[in-house]
Amino acid sequence: MIVAESRRGRRLVGRLDRGAELLTALADLCAARGVRCAEIRAFGTVEEIDLREFDQRTRAFRAVRRFTTPFQLVHFSANLAERDGHAHVEAQAAVAREGDNGIEVVAGAVVRARVYAVDFVIDAFDDVLLRRAIDAGTGLPLYAHAIEALRAAEPAPAAVEARAEAVAGVTPVEAEAHGPVPFEAPPRGYVGGAVQPEAVEEPSWAEVAAISAAVSEPGGEPAPEEPLRAGDVIEHVRFGRVQVERIEGDSEFAQVRLRNGRTVRLSLDVLQLVRAGMDGSRRLWRAITPR
Repeated sequence: MIVAESRRGRRLVGRLDRGAELLTALADLCAARGVRCAEIRAFGTVEEIDLREFDQRTRAFRAVRRFTTPFQLVHFSANLAERDGHAHVEAQAAVAREGDNGIEVVAGAVVRARVYAVDFVIDAFDDVLLRRAIDAGTGLPLYAHAIEALRAAEPAPAAVEARAEAVAGVTPVEAEAHGPVPFEAPPRGYVGGAVQPEAVEEPSWAEVAAISAAVSEPGGEPAPEEPLRAGDVIEHVRFGRVQVERIEGDSEFAQVRLRNGRTVRLSLDVLQLVRAGMDGSRRLWRAITPR
């Protein structure tokens, strides 16, 4: 099972121009708005559409069916994820037209479509990155990796009171009255609290792909001979110097402690770390984020 939880998002609504290529226009819009993971819905009419069907027996798509007459979008749903380092829209549609024998409905995976009049709703998940790859078991392009942005580590019960005093100097009673600190993680990770991040420009898909390739693709930058470990210090662009408390998963996350005593998780799939000498007796790393 591949699953990721999103707690930070936004919604884009609008209309596409007549003559636009439906999938390309949606992907370009997401790139322009810094959207890397999203659910997309649309309705309206298209001037022509190409559909294809997946054959489970042969584990391959059948030949594309091209329809060059106008169709009404009865149903259109899609999602945006990363595939081969680029933004990729995967869409399914059911469309209808009136023929000689009445209303005809056809459906399938959308290969391309030319817009006549199409409205859209895009629900963006700004703290999640999903990656697609061809699944060997089914032959379909399925989610292969789900990456969650920086998340707050749950404090131990004994540390709740101390943390309440450390965050913004409030007392435990005041902290209880205010309720939990809201989750406000930007794409490269920050958990809301006393420390406020500066506004940072969203990375482009090309920059995300470059970082992804350096981390996971053959031929990218080699991993350090001695990986990050507990006790090391990271010089972070937002948080300053933070100490690593533990490494989680298969070196996927590093739990670190901020200067205000709060613990957070850094996604090592997003950050690049380079050695920057020593901080006393501890190894020092510099975190490089996409810009």
